Amino acid sequence: MNKVNPRPVTVMIAAAGSGTRMGGVSKPLMKINGRQAILYSLDLFMASDDVERVVISARREDMHLLREICARENYMKEIIVTEGGSTRQDSVKRAFKAAFEGRKKTKLVAIHDGARPLITAEEFSRVVKSALQYGNAVCAARAKDTFKTTDENCVVNGHVERENLWHIQTPQVFDTDIFHTSLALAEKNGTQATDESGLVSAAGFVVKLVECGHDNIKLTYPEDVFIAEAILLRRKSFAENSPKGENL
Repeated sequence: MNKVNPRPVTVMIAAAGSGTRMGGVSKPLMKINGRQAILYSLDLFMASDDVERVVISARREDMHLLREICARENYMKEIIVTEGGSTRQDSVKRAFKAAFEGRKKTKLVAIHDGARPLITAEEFSRVVKSALQYGNAVCAARAKDTFKTTDENCVVNGHVERENLWHIQTPQVFDTDIFHTSLALAEKNGTQATDESGLVSAAGFVVKLVECGHDNIKLTYPEDVFIAEAILLRRKSFAENSPKGENL
């Protein structure tokens, strides 16, 4: 992996989750305003000048349908659908391996949740630019709620200042060599993390947060579908009524 492609980003979409809190359905394949949720982020990545290819790690039972959906959209860039693992970390590791088998390395890799259909082109561009500058960068939103800690009986025993608290989102964008090293160290040390920035931080690398909007929600509960639909309809209305066709 010593030749670098001029388009700096390979995107890996994690779409192999069980969807337990959504009733066991595949969240990336849920319909949002008539289209599968994963298509909204795929549209963005396919249109981005920064993206070379996309790898989707999926449940085995969803792989054929995902390939059909992507073919139907006639995207012009390569999309690789590979089988995910039993954990998100394993799914991302498999996607990383599939991304560069027989292909040129890109300078960066971006990991995105298949159940986050609301990332904007402007936010993606900013996190990529930040990763090019700092090595690693992650979309995030500042916490806006009050946080308390409790004991095992849910009795409040402390207060957490929210000034430096963030909701971590995706895409998370990393220098490819740094992420490769982080995956290898995690496997060697038995490190498990709830997101990829945790693996990179555990390996001793700096991660820069890039402030994005609170619209970039993850589909987790059934009511999130209605929220996502409302946000997309608002954006569509804004674009149609804007003289410049801008997005919110």
